[in-house]
Formats: sequence, structure tokens, C-alpha cells
Amino acid sequence: MESSLTTYTMEIEYYRPNSNSAEDNDASIYWLRVLSASLGIWPQKLVGDKKQWWKRLYYFMIIMHWYNTYLQVEFFFHNLGALKTMTEGLCSFCSISLTGIKIMRLNSFSNEINLLLERMRTHHFMQEIKLLKKGKNKPIFERIDQIMKDKWKEVKINLLLYTVSVGIVASSYSIFPAVINLINLFQGSSNPRRFVYKTYYRGMENLKFYSPLHEILFSSESLSGYTTFAGVIAFDGLYVLLTMHVITIFKSLKLVIKESTRSIFTDEEKQFYLHECIDHYTRAIMFMDDINKIFSPIFILQLFTSTSIICVIAFHASANASEGDSQILVMVLYLIAAFYQLFQFCWYGQRVQNESIQLPNSVYDCDWYKCSKKFKIKLHLFLLNVQKTVEISAYNLIVMSMETYLSIVRTAASYFTALQTLTEE
Repeated sequence: MESSLTTYTMEIEYYRPNSNSAEDNDASIYWLRVLSASLGIWPQKLVGDKKQWWKRLYYFMIIMHWYNTYLQVEFFFHNLGALKTMTEGLCSFCSISLTGIKIMRLNSFSNEINLLLERMRTHHFMQEIKLLKKGKNKPIFERIDQIMKDKWKEVKINLLLYTVSVGIVASSYSIFPAVINLINLFQGSSNPRRFVYKTYYRGMENLKFYSPLHEILFSSESLSGYTTFAGVIAFDGLYVLLTMHVITIFKSLKLVIKESTRSIFTDEEKQFYLHECIDHYTRAIMFMDDINKIFSPIFILQLFTSTSIICVIAFHASANASEGDSQILVMVLYLIAAFYQLFQFCWYGQRVQNESIQLPNSVYDCDWYKCSKKFKIKLHLFLLNVQKTVEISAYNLIVMSMETYLSIVRTAASYFTALQTLTEE
């Protein structure tokens, strides 16, 4: 009874973000939101009452996307045995196929994603933290504000760089052939008109080079290129955003752990803080489960696709470097983008892992030795929980980390060497 009365009289204080923080957060992920909405997928905030219209947009974009993917499959079957010709189209085929799956994945989880975005936007997880007024929490709140500010700043810079780099590669597939077509037109060259991708139009192969059919088909393939660009930003950018939020949750947890053993608190108040640490850690694990639920199946395909793309592009570029074709430049840009994309997934997965690994150190570093035996027992149980490394993985088979990144690069290099050996023979 006495314990309940003491708990009741504890004065609680909650973290509250700045009044304009939600608007600043929206500005940080502007391109992520706009490009996603242009595909007819989340966030619903941009859709409003026109949800049906957005749903039609999604179906139109995804149907056109898969139609162009089908045309590339036709191209492969029509050119079986021509290694050089097939490798030219294989990279774009793998990329747009995987992106189509990513877009469909985002659409199927749109409600869950909207909920996660809204919780991040309002700092829901941080506002759940309860602190005692007795502790004079202003420095902690200021530190949390700084952690959140640094997170959104990094997300904004990352999304901007990623959008520009992916946009350059995606647009080059349309710009280079369009420029070459214009040059040939002005020079009166008889060279056949070029298309965005390596596609085969059954029944229209002899007609596709003539106007206006060429312009229509070229625009259709360019639309698929835009869908690939926007889909990559939507999926990969969302991954960066969510993992950064997990990192901020772990960083704020370290602050609460440190606060839990201050000498100004009674033993019961310290146990109150310890329960808050457990609750905050549980929220972080649940958030991680949501991330793995959305992304885990795609990671298997992503790792396989990245390995294939890096190997094939390197092989094709080295085998045809002397020809000086514009396609080589496109593939070099694509190779850089492929490394960058794979690095994004593994780097942020590694950072989540690093923050998780540091949690036991935070428990060791607090003044636990000055606390009661009852507190030490509970802290030991909490320590056993946080010693388990939190990881982002592909179906618990492959962990997204820098070790995985290096392994993929080594594997791609091995395949590249094997391909070169086969062609030389």
C-alpha cells in the first residue's frame, strides 16, 4: 500500500517536441513523399479525398511498368545466345523488375507505412518516455531535440543525394538515345532510331522505327524509367528514414539508462526509470519488427539482383570499353549507382546494429553498483535482453551489414572473373 502511494505521488514529465517540428520533418522528406505519391502510393496525406483517383494512378503506372518489363523478356528470348546483346538489357530488366515488386510491396503495406510515418512525424515514441520532474530534465529534452534534429538533417541530405544520383542514371537511359536520335535526324543519317531499353515488340518490329509509333513507344519506355526512378526512391528512402528512427530511439534510450541510477533518486524512483527503459526498448523492438516485416522479403531479391547487376555491368563494360558507345557510359553510371544502392541498405543496417551493440555498454557505464540489490537484479535481467543484437535481415538468413556488403562485392568479383575466363576460352 505504501509503495503504491509513493508511486502515485511521483511527479511525471513527458518530452514534448517543438511546435514546428512536424512541418520541418515533412520538409526533410519532401521528395520521398512527392515521388511516392506520383506512383499512387503512400502517404495518404497527399491523397486526401481523391483516394480513388490515386488508386487508378497506381494501377496505370504499375501496368505500364510490367508491360515494359514483359517487352524486355521478349527481347531476351528473341536474342538467346547473343551474350553481348543480352547483357546490355539484363541490368535494366533486373532493376525495373525488382522496382515493380518494391512498388507493389509499398502499396500492400500502405496503411502500416502511414501509421509509422505519422508516429515519426509527431515523435510518438519519444513522447511516450516518462521522466521524473525531480530530475530536472531540461538537458535530457534538449539532447533528444538535438538527436532528432540531426536525424532529420541526415535524412534530408541523404534523400537529396540519392534522388539526384538515381535520377541521373535513370534519365540517362532516355536522354542519351533521345539526343542520338535528334543528331541522326538533323544529319540525315539512316541509322535506326534508338529506344530507352532493349525491348522486342512482337508484330511491330518493322514499324516501331517510324513516326508516330516510335515516339509513342519511346514515351512508354520513358514512363517505365520514371516509375523505376520514383519506386527506388520511395522504397530505399523509406528504409533509410525508418532505420534512422530506430537509431534515434536507441540513442534516447541510452540517456534514460544513464539517468536511472542518479544518486538524487530513491530506490523506487530508480526502478521506475528502469521500467521506462524496458518499455522504451520494447517499443524499439516492435518498430524493428515492423521494418523487417515490410522489407525482409525484398532484401533477398535485392542482394541477388545487386550481385548480378554489378557482375554483368563490369563484364559488359570491360568487354566493350574500346567501342566508345554511349551505352558504356550509361552502364558505368549504373554500376556506380548499384554500388551506392547496396551500400545504403548495408550501411544503415550496420548502424542499427552498432547502436544495439552499444546498449549493454550503457548499462555497464551507469552507477548500478550504488543501487540496491533488488534494482541490480532487475537491471541484470534488462542487460540480458539488450545483449541480443538487433538486426535488419533478409528472412533471418542474411544480415544487412557492411560485412554483407563486402561479401556481395567479393562474390560479384568472383562471378565477373569466371565470366571473363569463359569468354576468353
